[in-house]
Amino acid sequence: MANATADSAFVRRLAAAARAAWWTFLIGVGLATAQFLAYAALSHCEAAWSGMAGFMQTEPQVLRHLFLRFMFAVRLGLVVVAMGAIFLSLWACRLRRIGDA
Repeated sequence: MANATADSAFVRRLAAAARAAWWTFLIGVGLATAQFLAYAALSHCEAAWSGMAGFMQTEPQVLRHLFLRFMFAVRLGLVVVAMGAIFLSLWACRLRRIGDA
């Protein structure tokens, strides 16, 4: 009986970790989307904000390229988080089925 209690506690913790991973993924997607929308809204006035930020020698194409690389890295990180969330969700579901049987 003690083993079944430990197993159910592990399954609950595993399910909580899966929920936390999904929330992390959703928050990350929301922040990345907000960042992209802010960039899209400000991209038409590049000369004004690039001068204020101290990028006077940097051309707008270089800044655009750096932003796109950064967004690629963020999205790649979100893919890793999503894969972890999927793995945790499937593992918790499978353990629940085994425990019910």
